[in-house]
Amino acid sequence: MHSDLDNRAGQCYTTQAKTISLGLAMNVNHLSFDPAHPWFAVPGLPGAEWAVEIFTTENVYGIDPAKSGFDGSTLAASGLRWLGGQRGAVGAVTVSAGQGQDGATNWTITARASELIKSVKLLLRKLPVEITSGGWWTPTTPAASSFRPTSDRPLLLTYPWASAGEGWQTPWICAGDGPGLAISVRDSLVRAKRFYAYRPHWAQGEVVEVVCTAAASSRRNSFESPEIRLRACADEPEVRRDFNDHLASIEANYGLTRWEERHDAPAWADDLDLVLTLHGQHWTGFVFNTFDQMAAVLQDVCEAVRGERLLAYLPGWEGRYYWQYPIYRPGEDLGGEAGFARLVAAARTLGVHLMPMFGANGANVRRYPQWENAAFRSPSNRYVELVNKPDWDSDRVGEDEQVFLNPGEPNFRRDLVDQITAVVDRYGVEGVFLDTSACWFDDPRHDVYQGYRDLVNELHRHNPDLLLCGEGWYDALLSIFPMNQTWMDMTNPPRFADLPLRYTRLLGHLNYGAPGNGSTGVHERGTNPLAMPLRRNGFVPALPIVNDTLTMHRSDVLAFCRAVARERL
Repeated sequence: MHSDLDNRAGQCYTTQAKTISLGLAMNVNHLSFDPAHPWFAVPGLPGAEWAVEIFTTENVYGIDPAKSGFDGSTLAASGLRWLGGQRGAVGAVTVSAGQGQDGATNWTITARASELIKSVKLLLRKLPVEITSGGWWTPTTPAASSFRPTSDRPLLLTYPWASAGEGWQTPWICAGDGPGLAISVRDSLVRAKRFYAYRPHWAQGEVVEVVCTAAASSRRNSFESPEIRLRACADEPEVRRDFNDHLASIEANYGLTRWEERHDAPAWADDLDLVLTLHGQHWTGFVFNTFDQMAAVLQDVCEAVRGERLLAYLPGWEGRYYWQYPIYRPGEDLGGEAGFARLVAAARTLGVHLMPMFGANGANVRRYPQWENAAFRSPSNRYVELVNKPDWDSDRVGEDEQVFLNPGEPNFRRDLVDQITAVVDRYGVEGVFLDTSACWFDDPRHDVYQGYRDLVNELHRHNPDLLLCGEGWYDALLSIFPMNQTWMDMTNPPRFADLPLRYTRLLGHLNYGAPGNGSTGVHERGTNPLAMPLRRNGFVPALPIVNDTLTMHRSDVLAFCRAVARERL
């Protein structure tokens, strides 16, 4: 999957060499009038100011300045008003805005309204231009790069999943390398947060927003935000200390364990040199490799890579990729159960670890009649949330037979556990890949994050040594999946690789292209140039194998494998 996950929405992506305009991939809706907020001084940061907004299911409100007071550390407002100040509204806001011992300003916003509250927003303006002019960066932003919003290209980061905008894998962001301004949100719950930087017509200069959302299942007439922190850092080491403090908070909040201390990954998982992506059957029915052909590939590749250091990843092994979801058994066109058993036996002889692919969410509505009970719903529970609609058959419109299901729904989760367990028990595969596991929705019926945790716990209860690998990640998800395919370009390393590599191991993605024409096999991307081998710092590269890879490009395959083995640190 990549369609929504790879979107970059309306940002300027700045490196030392150049600025790349990533295009306006989202609808940018800005107010066409001045909201006329009362602004308050940011404690400890002379000249900077802050304001708040309250979002309900009916409208958005600011603070009524005639009914509020700020003593420098606490704001108390006994009334709200419509934006622009033309009309009052019932409600109250209390904001704690004090400084901690580390000099950071900490905001906690508590709001009450006559309507259900969706979220609250902290707005910041007049931040030091000498720091913010260089742009904003996150821990996963490539080194020496930053996002620089302009008047027509804002910066939007979304947590915990990039259903819109740029992915915010953890709610920490910084402007400047040192001196710098670091902003973080400390929350014990997995719920939506957004960072937005832009230059509205009603403000002189840049305005920064941090939006904290109440879980859809917990909407009330009152809401207390998690702690929002702004820390002015004197130099690069202090920026680093602030990020380390943020890591300490997410370790405590989500139970993250360092890789060396994890007990949910087998020992061989840290000794891998290569992920071999053995493509099976495309959505259209085109077969890239039968199970017997996959076994022959393993035999050839093990000439260059030791079998025990090879993870064979099997997308499309169940038959028509995505179309077959969520029914998982060896595809008949690939050799059926007998052929799959022969592949397993060949892998076991060579010491290779097999990892078939399952969908954590995807389902063909024609193959899972109970789909409506588990489908992700909008926060208001009014409609089904559709996610990924690739154009599998090339008629230039996305297919509509697939929905995404929430493993928090007990029946779907039970069905998935039963199918995975049956495959593991019958064939003895050592790993399982769960497609689209990083997708997150504010589903009002079932908590998707808890659903993932329950799914993994139930699978491990049956098979404690089973490797469970996810696709993509955000900070809290690292406590559930010890290994994850990554969407990051690991040839351009992130600024702070501690997140995620302190806690997990990363694998090359399914959308990597094979030697030759760069075919991505069963993946919807079609073609993608083959990435250079890189096996270090907790990242394991992937080598895709499609129908002509060994027959036409055998020397390239073996050269790639030998290079990976040499790069082992």
